[in-house]
Amino acid sequence: MNSPGPRTPSLEQIRAQFPALSRPTAFLDNAGGSHLPRCVLDAMTRYMAENYVQLGGDYPESLAAAENVAGAHDLVKLLLNAGGTGEVVLAQSTTALCHLLASCYAQAPRPDRNEIVVCTAGHEANIGAWMKLAERGWVVREWRAERNPDQGHAWRILPRSLRPLLSERTRLVKFPHVSNILGEVVDAAEVAALAHSVGAKVVCDGVAYVPHRAPDVQRLGVDWYVYSTYKVYGPHGAALFGTHRAFAELEGPNHYFIPRERVPYKFELGGVNHESCAAINGLWEYLCFLAGEASPPARDAGTHTRDRAVVERAFGVMEKLELATQSRLLDWLRSRRDIEIIGPTHADSSRVPTISFVVPGRSSRELATRANRDGLAIRYGHFYSKRLVESIGLEPDDGVVRVSMVHYTSPAEIERLIAWLGRELA
Repeated sequence: MNSPGPRTPSLEQIRAQFPALSRPTAFLDNAGGSHLPRCVLDAMTRYMAENYVQLGGDYPESLAAAENVAGAHDLVKLLLNAGGTGEVVLAQSTTALCHLLASCYAQAPRPDRNEIVVCTAGHEANIGAWMKLAERGWVVREWRAERNPDQGHAWRILPRSLRPLLSERTRLVKFPHVSNILGEVVDAAEVAALAHSVGAKVVCDGVAYVPHRAPDVQRLGVDWYVYSTYKVYGPHGAALFGTHRAFAELEGPNHYFIPRERVPYKFELGGVNHESCAAINGLWEYLCFLAGEASPPARDAGTHTRDRAVVERAFGVMEKLELATQSRLLDWLRSRRDIEIIGPTHADSSRVPTISFVVPGRSSRELATRANRDGLAIRYGHFYSKRLVESIGLEPDDGVVRVSMVHYTSPAEIERLIAWLGRELA
């Protein structure tokens, strides 16, 4: 007799894992930071109470602390499907990691490859640090989003427009896997292949992608991949994957007596945040829950055998739930002649449920602020994609209205938003 397969939890069971969702506010600003499931909060609290000690000792608490830090790195590698292809650096933010990486490249110039291509349709985290290299003699070429004239404000990041910017002098290409304004998934594998065809490497910003899908850095062929852990149901921090070959070109800035080969430690200034590592480890229990797997014992969650298949099943559950709410909201927005969607208007797996729009003649600030007063947590502005918003022709401080959903967003919350917008725009 065949045993039953994994049992997918219901949306109600999923929402019950998040203490913050018990409040009346409809949280529709998840691209700015997602909420944390209870198991992540518990893991962090437990670590602080029991093992909050320095690494390097041979006593049990210190050994457990070292295991906690190693486990967090390993979980991120599993999430990204890094396998044995590279290493992961942890730090406080994606912005900090991109500045760290840019600084390392600035210290390792190559006169034969002094050009970088920067996609200006992403978050400033993966733009500004690289733009500053122009002050050090690097040639910076801008790769901009393009508008489809047949689809109004359907701006897109197209790999084909990258090709003319590449040359045998290109060293790096920086781009977002998903724009945090447009929401469409960029073909990162195609971008990487184009860059590699001229001998360049790529730095892919996965901040707006990883909350919704599990990236496969091996399949994508990227050299560097960065994302924010606090937008993926974890602590306020970030992670940077790099292949062994990419790391080999650079020397980390940590203390001089730390050998160059000690990656990631050579790149983690002062070490990593231990309680953040505990929270990252705690995420494994939640992924098991989503995948319908038995959760590991709470105290063993950091060392429990971890399987990539669990990650893929968990994110498959997320995607299915998100497609339903994304479709409903986009269908309604498309039905309104007084609303312009910024970015693709379709609802399928080629985009994530980060949806931006404007109402001509109405202030985005006013709309979002009024919605906030009525318990709808949406936002307005440029969301640190100021260059993109300016290129679209919008005033950046007012910018767009953005609704950003994740898998725990309920259909009822979307209906509540739609009803509110209908009344407000009547």
